[in-house]
Amino acid sequence: KVLIYLLSSVVDSVLLIGGALLLGLPLPLNPLQILFVNFFSDSFPAIAFAFEEHHDIHDTQRKMQKLFDTEMKIMIWVLGISTSVLLFVLYLMLLRTGYDLTLVRTFIFASFATYTLLMTFSLRSLKRSILTYNPFGNSYLTSGVGIGILLTLGAVYIPWMQRALHTVALPLPWLLGVGGVSLVNVFGVELIKWL
Repeated sequence: KVLIYLLSSVVDSVLLIGGALLLGLPLPLNPLQILFVNFFSDSFPAIAFAFEEHHDIHDTQRKMQKLFDTEMKIMIWVLGISTSVLLFVLYLMLLRTGYDLTLVRTFIFASFATYTLLMTFSLRSLKRSILTYNPFGNSYLTSGVGIGILLTLGAVYIPWMQRALHTVALPLPWLLGVGGVSLVNVFGVELIKWL
């Protein structure tokens, strides 16, 4: 679960940055923002997975196979590609609409950080639908996600963090958009599990 969570996020950021470089666009995330998401926001939920109960018990009963089996590779690549495509399309649309680059970058940063945090609830089981278990059943994970969200809000709204990360305060409609992107990605995780 930790590897799927972290590696799909890495694939996402690589494709997002790579796509912008290939098209000659300004980078949607700066290096400090990527480090912030990977080392601060995502680290707390990743550690919390160590305290996760076994939802996929039948997987632990089979003999140990390769760590990166077919299902795991599909989860990592499909999650990474689908989320990066969604963010990249949004980035292109917002740039072409003429919005301020710093505002657009802040939206992409906040969306990237938030949906990687919220999809952890869906990754609590790699087989079962999120509707069949309590997504908040791991208090360590819930706390880790809460800390990550608070850190992300701080990066967007606290002045000294804004200066360090080159962000601006997001107006309410943009903040609702961040939530919408997160929900779409959680639905995507559930769809991939179902398929």
